[in-house]
Amino acid sequence: MKIFIANVPHKLEEAEIKKMLTQFGQVASVKLLTDKETGKRKGYGFIEMPVREQAKAALTALNDKEIFGRKLALKEADEEQRPSGFERPKREFRTNEKEVDGNRW
Repeated sequence: MKIFIANVPHKLEEAEIKKMLTQFGQVASVKLLTDKETGKRKGYGFIEMPVREQAKAALTALNDKEIFGRKLALKEADEEQRPSGFERPKREFRTNEKEVDGNRW
């Protein structure tokens, strides 16, 4: 199960989050997102736990837990695939109703 985590304190490391979660079960990955330009953390990320029951237990226990003065916000991540810029639908081009001879002048 994929979990969205938000309101993450900038001091909190991925390894520390993983350590907190392992008390509930196996953690496949923890990824905190960073700004591409500054390299600073954005304060949110994703956690993957393969066993759904363990993930739900972690979500319930850690949601609203205060760490470094901030309350963590956890919820089940939306699994819906969103298209990236390269997967946009193809555009249809309309042709002019006038006959074109190929000479643009």
